Amino acid sequence: MRPRIAIIGGGIAGLAFAIYYKKLGGRVDIYERSPLSGREGLGFIMLENGVKAMAQLGLDKQAAEVGYPVELCHIVDDNNNLLIEETLEGSYGVTRKAFLDVLLNEIPSEWLHFDHQFSHFEWHQDGCAKLACFTNGEKVEADYFLGCDGGRSAVRAQIFPEAKRSDIKVKELVSIVKSPELVQQLENKFVKYKHLDGGLAVGMVPADEQSVVWFVQYDCERFDILDDSETGKQHFAERLVSQWPDPINALIKLTDFSQSHIWNTCYLIPLERFHKHNVVLLGDAAHALLPFTSQGVNSAIEDAIELAKIFESSVEGFDVTALEHFSVMRKSVVANYLTQGLALQQEFLAPHHHEQKIPFAF
Repeated sequence: MRPRIAIIGGGIAGLAFAIYYKKLGGRVDIYERSPLSGREGLGFIMLENGVKAMAQLGLDKQAAEVGYPVELCHIVDDNNNLLIEETLEGSYGVTRKAFLDVLLNEIPSEWLHFDHQFSHFEWHQDGCAKLACFTNGEKVEADYFLGCDGGRSAVRAQIFPEAKRSDIKVKELVSIVKSPELVQQLENKFVKYKHLDGGLAVGMVPADEQSVVWFVQYDCERFDILDDSETGKQHFAERLVSQWPDPINALIKLTDFSQSHIWNTCYLIPLERFHKHNVVLLGDAAHALLPFTSQGVNSAIEDAIELAKIFESSVEGFDVTALEHFSVMRKSVVANYLTQGLALQQEFLAPHHHEQKIPFAF
């Protein structure tokens, strides 16, 4: 008999696990805090490893169809001089909502439980979690609990209360605009304008045929927003980058800053392991990365697939040894992403030099 699995968090990591586990013949229950599956965030880039992971879910074509191909990374300075250009293999931009909808279409409705804000676990005497308790008063029993509730994971706080996040050195003002003209103007490129003195950049990526996700990335010790109201965000963007080359000023004018958000970027100080007894962390809950890697979503889907495979291969006599294997395997992968992310962050903060890399981890 397969173990009962409760997934806490209905974002990309939890949904990806459910889909792959369903392909293997299993079922799960997903508990999401929001009325709809969590849709925070505006969009992201799917890189080659994430695209391959989506193929394992059988959803590579469906996801690519709701996104927009991104074939080049194009880095220029704030005077529009080309600094770096590299090919991106098999990548695309996509809105978070569209991507989540592709995943949700594969999940049976009876597996989904919304309006469930996780509170705490009740524990067996042997140290394993017995019940997941939610703020609505519901208690859920399972053999295994998967913490897929993001970078500020409440599940992680329960099992690893000593876990810490890094200091914040870089922030991003992230927005989305509707403009088919700008999508066409980008010509299947991720474009990033950067100040040659370092610490300030504007990035933009087409997310579908109508939408461009864009961000102002800044050293928060040198530049920081004091007013995070709609007007304050707009004035902040105008002050920093409105004089930069087209289409940046057009982006500012098209943006509804009431829908923009400030991302305090940081990473999770590496955990010793991604599980404690029968509670396992996936995605940002296990290893939140710096945004320079663009590996948050991609690595989360890989996490989900690898853990589902371990459950499948260990149906008989499944024990903590298999979870140790999962931790060791995935920690080695994300350690590489973290190392690259730290190097890319340092390059962003420092003046430009000719050996700088494109802002992705591979």
